[in-house]
Amino acid sequence: MTSDYDSLAQDFLTGLAPEERTKLYNDLLALEVVHKLNQHSTYYTFKNLKRAVHRHSERRKRTFRYMNSFNNELIIHQIHEQHFFKNKYCIHVYFNSQEYNYLFIERLLSKLKSPVSAPMRTFQEITV
Repeated sequence: MTSDYDSLAQDFLTGLAPEERTKLYNDLLALEVVHKLNQHSTYYTFKNLKRAVHRHSERRKRTFRYMNSFNNELIIHQIHEQHFFKNKYCIHVYFNSQEYNYLFIERLLSKLKSPVSAPMRTFQEITV
């Protein structure tokens, strides 16, 4: 499964323009910080009683959308969910309309963090 994510991430990144890669990298770094802070935390609030009457409500906090030159689409939703008085944050990742878990974001970040190496030139010895 992780090798699938690696190949999907690499295929997606090869079709992105350098400016889009930079923007994606910065957005994913910001998303990583939020995810690390909120991944295992929930909190209770009694502030919005009108929303608490509803059993379940979702509000999108941020949405990231990227499309590469191969028409592969990456959509990331950062969502605030409320169940009665219990609140939590979650992240939904969609790649070409299929849902993936946060591991795909981690693979994209690791690919973006690793330096792009140009192919090494081989030299031949010339005798005169």
